[in-house]
Amino acid sequence: MKEELDKDYFKQKSIDEKMDINLIRVLMRKMEKGSLSEKEVHVMKQLRGTYKKGNGKKNISNAQLNRAVSRNKQAILKKSNGSVHFKENRKIRIDYFYGAVSVVAVLVLLFSLYISTDSSDNKNGVEIVTNSLINNRFTTDDNIKRITLADGSTVYLNRETSLSLREGRFNADIREVWLDEGEAFFSITKDPNRPFIVHSPNGVTTRVLGTSFNIKSYSELPDQVITVNTGKVQVLNERKEEMIIEPNYKVSISSSDGIFTPGKTNAQSVSDWRSGKIVLENASLKEISFYLRQYYSVELIYDDERFSDEQIYTFFTPEMPLEEVITVISKLFNATSHTDGTKVYLEKIQ
Repeated sequence: MKEELDKDYFKQKSIDEKMDINLIRVLMRKMEKGSLSEKEVHVMKQLRGTYKKGNGKKNISNAQLNRAVSRNKQAILKKSNGSVHFKENRKIRIDYFYGAVSVVAVLVLLFSLYISTDSSDNKNGVEIVTNSLINNRFTTDDNIKRITLADGSTVYLNRETSLSLREGRFNADIREVWLDEGEAFFSITKDPNRPFIVHSPNGVTTRVLGTSFNIKSYSELPDQVITVNTGKVQVLNERKEEMIIEPNYKVSISSSDGIFTPGKTNAQSVSDWRSGKIVLENASLKEISFYLRQYYSVELIYDDERFSDEQIYTFFTPEMPLEEVITVISKLFNATSHTDGTKVYLEKIQ
């Protein structure tokens, strides 16, 4: 038995004629250990994409199937430190032949479970999303998460963010995701035949072919902001008004009326939150108050009328002491400050 599969292994003869119990055992063991080679993964992907109903040869029983799937689920869960959750009520379609299941169908099924929990990515906190996980939601609390979609696109989720995939909306024909709340940075794999579409609150739609961009859409903030790092994006509001954005430009979309406000920006700085640097670009006290609550669990108290027209540009990192951040903000707003427990009071200097 060759330990390494040849990429032409499945040519000439039918798939079921090529498969035997020894081969499936070898591949199952390698999946459990997370040791499939790149060539084997490539071949398995080809097999999964081209698999068709066979002729009933070399079948295994339903009992054997259940034991194999259960054993591999547990092995994969152990490999990923329990970070993967299988939906017990999820129906997996398997072709039945004469009361038994083709070994090829089992191998394809187990490979789908394996590839959805790739060990090298899970070690780095990356979640792989395949069609088997459609209708899933990814959320963050006080952490940042990176996920990899089935098309190879990557998405970073900032704190307090929720991204969802809906059934039948991310497959071979279409790529759509929903940013329900929060901030996300998208690096999209180019595919001219499948535009990538992000739906965000208040009927906003961002459409791209292959590019990188940032969307900030927190319900506590008055505007949704879309910034482009590379390529171009098409943004539409609820009224289907359109704006094309190029690199180092942004558009702010009012949550109250959907009005576009375009502007120039430093896109790299805006998306630096992925590495922990929080950039406040033309930020009002309302936005600053939001970030202080998010990163330091404090409430900023101030007279909105006294600061309503003022904006500042600064940055901080979560490692900076709160006192240092408050001192900088106070100076930029020409204000004094004092802290009482979890409340920070800011008063305008006369």
